[in-house]
Amino acid sequence: MSTINRAVLWGLAVLLIAVLSWYCLWFFDHYQRQAQTQRVDVSPEAQRNVFLAAERFLAELDYEVESFRARDLTTQLPSTDDALLLRRMQPDLSAQQLDRLKGWLYGGGILIVTPTAFDQDDEISDTFFADLGVQLRRPTATDVVSHACEQEPCSETTKAAKAALNLSFSDAVEPIKVSFRRERILVDRNGRASEHLASEQGDQYLKFEMGLGRVYVLSDLDLFTNAGIKQFDHAFFLSHLVSGSDKVWLQYGIDRPALPLLLWHKTPFVMVSLAVVLWLMGWRLFLFTGPRLSLQQEQRRNLLQHIDASADYAWRIDKGDGLFEQNRQAIEQAWRQRHPGLNVMDHRQRAEWIGEKAGMASRAVERSLYQAITKDQDFIKATLVLQQLASSLKQQELR
Repeated sequence: MSTINRAVLWGLAVLLIAVLSWYCLWFFDHYQRQAQTQRVDVSPEAQRNVFLAAERFLAELDYEVESFRARDLTTQLPSTDDALLLRRMQPDLSAQQLDRLKGWLYGGGILIVTPTAFDQDDEISDTFFADLGVQLRRPTATDVVSHACEQEPCSETTKAAKAALNLSFSDAVEPIKVSFRRERILVDRNGRASEHLASEQGDQYLKFEMGLGRVYVLSDLDLFTNAGIKQFDHAFFLSHLVSGSDKVWLQYGIDRPALPLLLWHKTPFVMVSLAVVLWLMGWRLFLFTGPRLSLQQEQRRNLLQHIDASADYAWRIDKGDGLFEQNRQAIEQAWRQRHPGLNVMDHRQRAEWIGEKAGMASRAVERSLYQAITKDQDFIKATLVLQQLASSLKQQELR
């Protein structure tokens, strides 16, 4: 390659680099990256599953996680290496179900749960929480908090904002903040909880050690729902509770039994009575009183018999008046078409003219064509008059 050609190639390369550099500078001077927020409707899956955002957050942390609905939570418990978050604890656990659940906890299971109803001062309605000695109550003026302000004095802002229930979680590398619903506090009646997390109103979080497993009782689980998981440090708080688990199970609802099954469990005597009544009603349908009607064995009727039967049926269902009205309108129209001069006459003049042509009394013609027929005898007479008018008109056409 000659020196001139090499110089030309180098010149073209430098020119190309210069053009690309100028274009890059121009592009970044005139365009900039912008983020746009586009609002979309809530998906049906998120409406059905209130823990969908929590499920996807845990999945991003490489947790194996699954959301589900269940009615009997103790029938198929997960592995003892898993964590189970229950939106609603089954209230009427039997002794066998309670022993099965406690056995799963002592084996290493992690349970996150909240009471669903307020209890009276003297008793706890839920079987599982009665065994733990945990009570959900509304705060009163006598509820004095010690756990949140024992280590350091509470600020004036914390004392004033009792409704916010913003809490500091100290069992972490750095303090984190969570928020619970107002007017809900937990009471550890037996003093078995190993950890407390409280606001100025009372305990919001209790931790119980049960063998190799543990139970976290929270005053509410709204902080883990789709709307609450993004606030404060709720997502980190959830990951802290389920740490060390192989799989996380999120129970977002309870399957309701079918209505017949629910009625059978609640009111069996009503269902039995209803079944007996229905059986008696069905049995009564096969009974009859009086002699049976014998069906006449007749051959297929001809056309005239069918017309006669149809007319008889129409007469029985009060369609005779409509048939008579149609007939006299048709006869009147036929006379007016045959004799156009009738169109300019009134009813009386028209009846006199038609009666003169047909050889009938004008009064009878007027009554048959225009007057209301109420009696059966008048109906028969009017029908005979219409037949005579029709015959007279037919004779005029044949002339």
